[in-house]
Amino acid sequence: MDTDEHGWGEGVTRISRIRTNRFHSWSFVKFVSSSSSSSVSIRVHPWLKTFALVLFLLLAAPAHAADASYKLVLVIPTNAAVLVRLPLTDVTGKVRAKERTPDGFGIPIAPSKTALGKKHYLEWQIGYDSPATNSPSSVPQIHFTRKGETKYGHELSKILLDALRLGILSTNDLQREIAMLPRLAEKSFEERETIEMEAAQKPDEAGFARSVQRVPQFIKITDHGSVQIQLKAKQRAVGYQAMIYVCLPMDQVLNTAGEPRTTAAAKSKETVFYRWDRENISFLLDITRAFAMASKQHNEDIGNILRMILETAPQDGR
Repeated sequence: MDTDEHGWGEGVTRISRIRTNRFHSWSFVKFVSSSSSSSVSIRVHPWLKTFALVLFLLLAAPAHAADASYKLVLVIPTNAAVLVRLPLTDVTGKVRAKERTPDGFGIPIAPSKTALGKKHYLEWQIGYDSPATNSPSSVPQIHFTRKGETKYGHELSKILLDALRLGILSTNDLQREIAMLPRLAEKSFEERETIEMEAAQKPDEAGFARSVQRVPQFIKITDHGSVQIQLKAKQRAVGYQAMIYVCLPMDQVLNTAGEPRTTAAAKSKETVFYRWDRENISFLLDITRAFAMASKQHNEDIGNILRMILETAPQDGR
């Protein structure tokens, strides 16, 4: 097993147990590797037991922090564009690799075992707010209250704000979006659509009857990607909610060098970048409109966010 500068194997992630010998003033601390079945037991005096725990946690903390940081969606403004860094292999997170299918829903794939190319895309469950400001992609100066709880701008809010500051978006663009909100609220996907279940057919010889669930989906396809509005069951309440997914083609994402990513399976903890600039800024507005028509609450929130972004910019119509 490889060791780092401290002499610890990089696969060591936990202490299996600490056992005290009651007949002698010694304890046995057993360290177990998460990447193999190897382990080592060290006999220590009781007062060293606490020291061993503290030392282990201090040495393991950077590795755990690195594991968590690569999963973050980061919004990074540059001189002429806004980059979004996305994880490729966090299959249980907000960003998943998928293969295109005719129905538009896509099939999840194992990114580390699939050569990701033109027929694949990243499905990003994008958000616009957060209850906290500890994320690098949060915008504390954009905040509003929903049902008594303060929300702060996040992800989409930061992209919009950075795009305005860079001149990719203009104040006139945002004012037009605000003017569209009442019309988009009338569509209100969440309030107008529902998941339907067809009547069950005649049971087969084993007693099972086939039925079909119909799930509505709105999708807008552009040259730069697509945005979907899907109806999903609420996680902490009864009913359904509209979810927004941004689908970014794998042949349009960049590697860490800023070059188009070549067709290949994803490497461990690999990240890629999507670039927003003047060429595809209309796609960013499509995403904003998707939220505005997803539900009345989203519509109200987007209005609050756009107005606060406008308050941060000079009203010169840029």
